Amino acid sequence: MRLSIPYGKSEAFFEVPEGQLLFRGEMPRVPALEDLEGAILQKLDAPEGTPPLAELAKAKKNIVLLIEDNTRHTPLKAILPVLLGYLGRHGVPDSSVSFLTAPGTHRVMTEAEIVEKIGPETAARFRVFQHDANKEEELVDLGTVMAGDYRVPVQVNRRALEADLLVGLGDIVPHSDAGYSGGAKIVQPGICGYATTSATHVAAALLPDIPLGVMENPCRRGMEEVARKVGLAFILNTVKNEQGQVIGIFAGDFVKAHRQGAALAREAYRVDVPELADIVVVSSSPCDIDYWQAEKGVTSAYFAVRPGGIVVFAAPCPEGLAHNHPRFREWLALPLDRVLARARAASPEDRDADLVSGDLAACNSRVRERAGVFVVTDGLCDDDIAILGYERFGSVQEALDEALKRIPGGRVGVLPRGGVALPVLAPGVGR
Repeated sequence: MRLSIPYGKSEAFFEVPEGQLLFRGEMPRVPALEDLEGAILQKLDAPEGTPPLAELAKAKKNIVLLIEDNTRHTPLKAILPVLLGYLGRHGVPDSSVSFLTAPGTHRVMTEAEIVEKIGPETAARFRVFQHDANKEEELVDLGTVMAGDYRVPVQVNRRALEADLLVGLGDIVPHSDAGYSGGAKIVQPGICGYATTSATHVAAALLPDIPLGVMENPCRRGMEEVARKVGLAFILNTVKNEQGQVIGIFAGDFVKAHRQGAALAREAYRVDVPELADIVVVSSSPCDIDYWQAEKGVTSAYFAVRPGGIVVFAAPCPEGLAHNHPRFREWLALPLDRVLARARAASPEDRDADLVSGDLAACNSRVRERAGVFVVTDGLCDDDIAILGYERFGSVQEALDEALKRIPGGRVGVLPRGGVALPVLAPGVGR
């Protein structure tokens, strides 16, 4: 059977032997909203758990819109004209509105990336400021909150605290630390310092397993406590289908609205897995820019492959392993038990420890302990692949052929959109 998975802007084709395909990784076909503008306006006027946005924005002089960076895929160019038009019609001048990018610990965006993200007209009309976690002079210390039993020091961008109305924009997809993206996540890690982000990620890493699709977990709760302390007043979140079309708009309180959106995201991104596959072929799409993002794909495969199986992982990674995390390689070299022990012992305020890297390394270690990983990539060098503990192949077909040699007659599962997929095992099937 001839199949394909996304690989960057192209497709990678491969053949699965007849009778050995277990699942194709298809997500439910959920129709797009017919009237996106109307849906947005309805939610702005009738949000979940807050007054209408027009009421919140009345007489405000410094409204700050938090937006994600270029590693995320909220359709801002479609949303922003509607949102900004709404604010303008309710008496909010352009001069009272600014943007603050929320990249977390990622690199800042280029000017071209900002224009591509929000559109040239919006970029020309409004002030856009960028959060940079490396600029500690722009952070304010707000004390601590708890993520489960883990203490989280709160350091946040000053511009967000100076706002008289803080609004977060985002998209909701399954996430390996927070359960789902969206909601409070635009604040933490979006506009916080390394210490804050380190602490919430350690809270996730120390859990018994990866909390992908687990809504109520310490990492998510810690993020929400940070957002509450910072004063996130309103969110506008989207949920999209597999084709990237908006299927739901959720607005209002950053917990109540988010939970509604996460329920829809679970259904939109679920991949039904009848049983664990011997071999899982997975694309990192749409999280392709570097391994830091692409790991979401191999993490999804972790929930669909049997112990002792093989993951065939296609990830372009044009920007390499990771930005802003020089100790990532050091963490990746460690087995899971040492990663967890080191993470537990380190202080989140120790910048040199790079605990966020420890969290991602823990995910990778869990995958490696469960299955072998064959990687197809143009962006990772041989040293990167060695430290990850993977094997390189020139094509998905070559990798799959080798996997079938090592597991004769192996049943094959496919996750074409592994960067956002949520594998869901059939009832009664254990991992």
